[in-house]
Amino acid sequence: SPENRFVLQAVEELRQCGKLLDGSLRGIALCQAQLDSANLKDTDLCYVDLHQANMDYADLTNAKLRAAKLNRASLQSANLAGTDFTSADLYKVNFRGAQNLEDGQLAAANELFGAIMPDGSIYDGRYNLPGDLARARWAKVRIEDPKSMADFYGVSLDVYLQGQKKLDVVV
Repeated sequence: SPENRFVLQAVEELRQCGKLLDGSLRGIALCQAQLDSANLKDTDLCYVDLHQANMDYADLTNAKLRAAKLNRASLQSANLAGTDFTSADLYKVNFRGAQNLEDGQLAAANELFGAIMPDGSIYDGRYNLPGDLARARWAKVRIEDPKSMADFYGVSLDVYLQGQKKLDVVV
């Protein structure tokens, strides 16, 4: 439903019958879902297609989003404490104002190209994610050339190089 109140009611019903935690939702399509302010704590959303979903202000504490597709989703001001983004596609995700999001969570993703980070900046390529590098190769970008990669990510060479230095700290 495009009506957020109906969606929130359905989420609570799913939680009460245990379907949010037991993997029942794995692999389903929830494209453009209106999950604004939803309680998705501990939810198993592995392999779920959530592209263009609105999850602003949602509580995704300890949610499992392994290999989920969140392309162009909005997670503005969402609580992402302990959220598992391993192998998730986060192409152009809006994380502006997201809470409790750590480098290790993002470094485990498949791609972040074009994502808006919690501070409002654009993702600078710091994690060298496999999906981002594959996208760059497909676009015929010379991935060994820092200037080419900075241009690819749409950031200055300085910002790109600073991100690469921060990668050493994360790894």
